[in-house]
Amino acid sequence: MHGQFYWLAALLCLTFCTVLSAAPINAPCQNVVSRPCTALVLGGGGARGGAHLGVIRQLEAQHIPIDLIVGTSIGAFVGGLYASGYSPDDIEKILQTLDWGAGFTDKVSRDEMPLRRSQQRDQYAIRLDIGLGSDGVKVPKGLLLGQAMAELIQTAYGVQSANQHFDQLPIPFRAIATNLRNKDTVVLSEGSLMAAVQASMSIPGVVQPMRLNGQILVDGGVANNLPISVARSLGAHRIIAVAIDAPLQDEAQLDSAFAVTEQLTSFLVRQEVEQQKKLLTVNDLLLEPKLAGINTLAFDKMGLAIAAGHKVAVANKAKLASFSRPDVYQKWQVVQRQRLDQQSRISKVTLLNQSALADEVLLGRLQITPGETYSANQLTSSIHRLYGLDQFERVRHQLKALPDGSQELVVEADDKSWGPGYLNFNFLMDDDFSSNRRVQLAASYNRTNLSPHGAEWYNEVAIGTDKLFSSELYWPIYNTGTFVSAKAYRTIGTLIIEDNEGLSLGEFIRQENALALRAGVNLSDDAQLTAAWLDKSGRYQLPAFLATSFGEKYIHFTRQGPELKLLWDSLDHPSFPGRGFKLDISRQWLDDEFRGTAASSINNSLELIAATSWQNHRLKGRWLEQSYHSANGDIALEQYSLGGLLNLSGYPRNYLYSSALKFGSLVYLYKMHENRFSFFQSPFYLGGSVERGWVKDSVWQPSNTSRAEWIWAGSLFLGWDSPIGTVLFGYGQAQNIYREQNQQLYLSIGQWY
Repeated sequence: MHGQFYWLAALLCLTFCTVLSAAPINAPCQNVVSRPCTALVLGGGGARGGAHLGVIRQLEAQHIPIDLIVGTSIGAFVGGLYASGYSPDDIEKILQTLDWGAGFTDKVSRDEMPLRRSQQRDQYAIRLDIGLGSDGVKVPKGLLLGQAMAELIQTAYGVQSANQHFDQLPIPFRAIATNLRNKDTVVLSEGSLMAAVQASMSIPGVVQPMRLNGQILVDGGVANNLPISVARSLGAHRIIAVAIDAPLQDEAQLDSAFAVTEQLTSFLVRQEVEQQKKLLTVNDLLLEPKLAGINTLAFDKMGLAIAAGHKVAVANKAKLASFSRPDVYQKWQVVQRQRLDQQSRISKVTLLNQSALADEVLLGRLQITPGETYSANQLTSSIHRLYGLDQFERVRHQLKALPDGSQELVVEADDKSWGPGYLNFNFLMDDDFSSNRRVQLAASYNRTNLSPHGAEWYNEVAIGTDKLFSSELYWPIYNTGTFVSAKAYRTIGTLIIEDNEGLSLGEFIRQENALALRAGVNLSDDAQLTAAWLDKSGRYQLPAFLATSFGEKYIHFTRQGPELKLLWDSLDHPSFPGRGFKLDISRQWLDDEFRGTAASSINNSLELIAATSWQNHRLKGRWLEQSYHSANGDIALEQYSLGGLLNLSGYPRNYLYSSALKFGSLVYLYKMHENRFSFFQSPFYLGGSVERGWVKDSVWQPSNTSRAEWIWAGSLFLGWDSPIGTVLFGYGQAQNIYREQNQQLYLSIGQWY
């Protein structure tokens, strides 16, 4: 899409060429007899491409038959739809309702990923996905890999056969792309229509180049943003060209280095466009809608662009009259409205697996049964499930027509070229603008493809207020549904203890080393059942008032025993869910040793979250219950805590702690306006909560504090689903049962309860 991103292309292409591919000369116009062959040439310009539809409406109003369409970028998108048999009403519905923003993010929805992958994404929100291996550091070839763009085009175009010549469409069609190796113009005339359109729309440096027919292709606007020469070479006698280049900015708008670079790039693109315009004759018509104020990604202004296109066409109504052929238009329109069936019977699935995973893993994710009929949306969902493994650079699919009228589904999956080891990051911060501030910087390294079924070595390091060092070997056995894992980790957690006046009583620090040997079953993408053997050892570092009570500063412990855990998580977002639920339930039977005393214990944990939404409103309910029971009542080796925004708002983080707690909350969210057409989907939310919590008396509490009452709390907050994770700024207030200061301001980054 031509626009503000072509400054990246300018670094690659300093000149523009028009070397045409070996398409058959005059072939599209051979069937046009007794009248001139009329071509519609549609230029590139992102969201300004709505103007093309406005022009097409007027062409139909004046009964002008189009014999050939040549389009670049958004011109290829709109032109391809019209050439495929979509009416202007159909195209307008697509342009106005298509989620264009989804095409500019390759992020798979959380509830479309396997549970293990969604948990990793939740914990490490800064998804740089840097490749790290023995051959050094590698990065993706673009901000976007093009997967979402392919699905956007699939949604718009529906089911399309891949093995076709574009002359076989109701209107012959050509899409223009640029060969990244030699800067040549590439005229795409056959194969997959959707792949051709995507290649024509692949912004260099932003969307990863398309590999097609042995070539590396990027946006056609780089080489030829108004391909009049292509239409002429294909035999067109008369041309209607629609130019929608970015308007040059005035002096007041040149207020940044980016704006200046965009202006310079526009000059370069315009040079080639001006050369193309010189190829027009007195028999042709150039339409240039007035599109000032509509930038490349302003898809929310698509309606204005459509109106501008229609306005300029109406203004040229007299000139368009010479193109009108009422005598042939009705018959032409009958042919033009012939569209492919939007469902297809898949009789064969062919997998071109270029990854390290076994074919059975990929086919299992696709869930396509030969002999069944599938819609475009069903095919998109199948590809989503496969891409949701988060191990592929691209997953391509094509439909090839078979002699019996059915289709062969060809799926090609490529491993990420910068893998198989990936580095991601997270940043966490809590600040209550008083005496409590917690900061943590974390990184994860995942070495994938250790086995055909997806074994991996997953490592985590976190430094700051709380620390973590972890290494896990995860190994599926027999298939992806069953697995074993071994995880060794060390954690250091700090509780800042305050009295009821908010004065610090010191730090309560827990250090723990652990080994977890686990076996599990992936019941579905959302559910996992595991059994584990846990071996833990560590120590508590006590604050002064507790050290005096216990007679020592450090208290050591060991714990061993089995654990059963069920996790079922179908939430579509970890912090701002609009649908789904989460059930996390576990039970541990451990043999504890503490200060020379041995006793058995049982740890129980239950968390239930449910979310629903309507329009921009979201509602989330949460219930949390945790408890530690020991045969020796003097031992309390597990300490659970409440306090912090949305976790008993009004109190500092972890202010109330004990060996047993209960907590419930109801959170309302209102999703405010967001820029749907950016590379990062980062909406803002206004929210409020009602909360109630309870903690049991604890042997670790200050002697003058009793904690065994239910507490009401609530909050108001502003949330941001930012590119670095959840950001919350809010105010909380609770009953002042345990603390005189029961109101608190909060700033939280990267965390949510």
